[in-house]
Amino acid sequence: MMYNDWIFCADGEFMHLAYSASILSFLGGVRWGLTLSAGSKELPNWRNLTYSVTPSLLAWSGVLLQSPLGYVPMTIGLLGAGIIDIAWAGYPPWFKILRTILTIGALTSIGLLFRVKYNSDKSLGVTASIKGFKDKYYDWKNGTGPPGS
Repeated sequence: MMYNDWIFCADGEFMHLAYSASILSFLGGVRWGLTLSAGSKELPNWRNLTYSVTPSLLAWSGVLLQSPLGYVPMTIGLLGAGIIDIAWAGYPPWFKILRTILTIGALTSIGLLFRVKYNSDKSLGVTASIKGFKDKYYDWKNGTGPPGS
């Protein structure tokens, strides 16, 4: 995505989705570390360990679904993990403030991506690829075959 010229790049969108998945997976790892660290008030019970794995599952299901559908589990995961982390005990106050700021930043980033994607009249791949897919599909369906055949 290139915001300065309102040009949208599909490769940049996939990188954004993959980076969002990495962040969400990391958040589950933070909870796992808090739960398993020596002297932690949080016990390694099913609730804590299940929560530790859930963000990664949401993140990678988002990558597999791809955009735009992939952002649904990603957004739910980022928002849900942010709310849960702020509400649950065990984290210091500075971490909860940091989580709030970073969650707002991540969700704003997703919102900006969609703003550029759907308001861009110059697209490097998205509009052309959707039109190309439709043209190829309908050509094949109508028996004319793919271009160049």
